[in-house]
Amino acid sequence: MTEGKPGRMTWTEFRSFVEKRPWSVLSWSGGLTALAFIVYYGLQATTNPQIGIQFVSAEWPDPSIFPLYAKPITWFAYFSFIYWAAGLESNKVHFLNLSPRFRNFLFLVTALVAFASFYEIFYNFMVWLALEVLTTNCLPFPCNPDKVASIFDLKSPLNLVFATKIVTTAFGLSMYSLWFLHRVDVETERRNHTAKLVDMDAKAPLVSPSRKPIEVGAGLAAQQPIDRTVDPVDPVS
Repeated sequence: MTEGKPGRMTWTEFRSFVEKRPWSVLSWSGGLTALAFIVYYGLQATTNPQIGIQFVSAEWPDPSIFPLYAKPITWFAYFSFIYWAAGLESNKVHFLNLSPRFRNFLFLVTALVAFASFYEIFYNFMVWLALEVLTTNCLPFPCNPDKVASIFDLKSPLNLVFATKIVTTAFGLSMYSLWFLHRVDVETERRNHTAKLVDMDAKAPLVSPSRKPIEVGAGLAAQQPIDRTVDPVDPVS
């Protein structure tokens, strides 16, 4: 007896899967797209002396083909945000089951990343502006902002457009994570409060309604069945 081969997923099954797990599908789609940009343009890093320039010097798709285009690092930032935000939403149930202490630890680590990336954003913009003002060795002058690179304490020049968008992406992801963890804490407190109220209602003693005793009149209780075979006795006058 031979086992049948599993058939391919039909359109109805795929649609049902998407409807059941929309956040997971969106997260994986964004993550794979961001990974494709990193792999394709990252392979060109060996031919460029400036770190990250290959993510800035190109436009995707080709402007002559499609009117909506952007730099590869910009697409990477967008799809990375989609991957991270949708991934958090798809795992919201797991975060609700975490202990409050562990969630507070995650909140602290995320806040640290937000603080560090926020500082790097200002630092990169400051260096970027200073180099554009002071540099005179780039052609043509004034310098193309996409080609300005930082060389401070680095073995290789670091493209400032690339570095700035990377740290901005990290800041955006950390801020969304902080907001997500706050929402999880609020929902957890609401659920605990609701469960506490239900538990208090269940443990409350049931008060039976008072019942008024049924009183039977003395005359009604003293009544006896009438025997019609016995003649009534006339009272003595």
